[in-house]
Amino acid sequence: MLFVNENNFNNGYNSGYNNGYNQNYNQPYGVNNYSEPVMNQPQPQPKKESKAGFVAGIIATALVVGGVAGFAGSVIGNNIGTVSLPVISGNEVPGENKEDSNSATESNIPRPETTIDTSKNSDPRPLDETKINDANNSYLLNAEELYAKVKDTVVLLYNYQDVQGYKEPVLSGSASGVVFTADGYIVTNAHVVANASKMTAVVYDYENDEITHEYEATIIGSDTSTDLAVIKITRDEPFKYALLGDSGNVRVGQDICVLGNPKSLVSTLTKGIVSGLGRAAYSGSGYGCSSIQIDAAINSGNSGGALFDMYGNVIGIIDYKLVSTGGTASVENIGFAISIDEAKPVINDLMVHGYVTNRPGLGINGQDISEYNAQREGIPHAGVYVSYIAEDKPVAKSGLKEGDVIVAVNGVLTPTINAIQTEVVKNNVGDTVELTVYRANITGKYKETKITVELSELNLQ
Repeated sequence: MLFVNENNFNNGYNSGYNNGYNQNYNQPYGVNNYSEPVMNQPQPQPKKESKAGFVAGIIATALVVGGVAGFAGSVIGNNIGTVSLPVISGNEVPGENKEDSNSATESNIPRPETTIDTSKNSDPRPLDETKINDANNSYLLNAEELYAKVKDTVVLLYNYQDVQGYKEPVLSGSASGVVFTADGYIVTNAHVVANASKMTAVVYDYENDEITHEYEATIIGSDTSTDLAVIKITRDEPFKYALLGDSGNVRVGQDICVLGNPKSLVSTLTKGIVSGLGRAAYSGSGYGCSSIQIDAAINSGNSGGALFDMYGNVIGIIDYKLVSTGGTASVENIGFAISIDEAKPVINDLMVHGYVTNRPGLGINGQDISEYNAQREGIPHAGVYVSYIAEDKPVAKSGLKEGDVIVAVNGVLTPTINAIQTEVVKNNVGDTVELTVYRANITGKYKETKITVELSELNLQ
């Protein structure tokens, strides 16, 4: 994850499914911070939630970034931030005198300077304006031409959060976002907007690079499963925007460029190639989008930035990188971007509904049970302990009970919540699935049973 100061304001997927799209209730049914339940003992009755407040679906176990091994034995780069929350001293109130950002405010955030060796060439080679201004992106560009074409379409984002003792929200971190419509819609990562009480976007003046305008942004929708979010800024004049391309035509080895704001170095371009396709989503969720692996340099602050092909089309949204820690082998230039083809329907749903539609789910919360603990109780396979069943979903009439352990869906073993999601997502809302369940009898011994459940739509706002 590549959001500046993730150690303070973005635990990303550490608390993801509780603090991402499940902000409306404060972890009553989350699975990420519980220890494994003691089998055969009565569980406390869950707090009743309203339909609007309850996220009716499987809550995925988070990968504890920085705490356990990630992909290929490396730790996913999450806690690599640089901006810290301030220390309260006296009556200092950060942001108290800051002008309200409902309208644009100007600031002086410089672009990286380019030095030209005038001893050999008094004038830089002029860029081909025909290529740069081609609205259909039909010309193959070099990196210099690409930067000139798209530099104003990727903006700097600030996340402000409420801090006890301060009157105004405090700057907590910075990242990147891609403007993809003329009226100011921006796609970024869900972890970039997580826990924000205010978001702003810094846009360069199109006529004068020395001037920037900061606009307060509205969070339109956020989806932790895919780590995508849509926000919007507004003004009378249209914004420059990037074209969302076609990642289905991407090939390993092709040239790409990344544009974002690493470590708050705004509008930074890096170049590389596509190193791999179809990589796993960061969340590991069955509802996640696959990733494009790249070798271009990305760092904290690049989150939500754009992966461009050399025509100027966005083929991915920058998401995370691998880093090495402790005694693990060195990891260099292994970064990942969310595939834009898989991102497009998510973006559309977030724009229209504020959440992702037609996402099937069981309507339960649960927790992974290890194979060791399962077998200790006489259950032959690892599975998912059912901790909550939504009363307003079809699952409530299926016969499934809290305390049951689900070990398979439609005959496929499902040792984890993510494995259940992977099987469930193969179906549509309204379809039925058969669960293989182990249930304790009056003596505490677990017996196998089969339960059919109609899938409901998850409203993960």
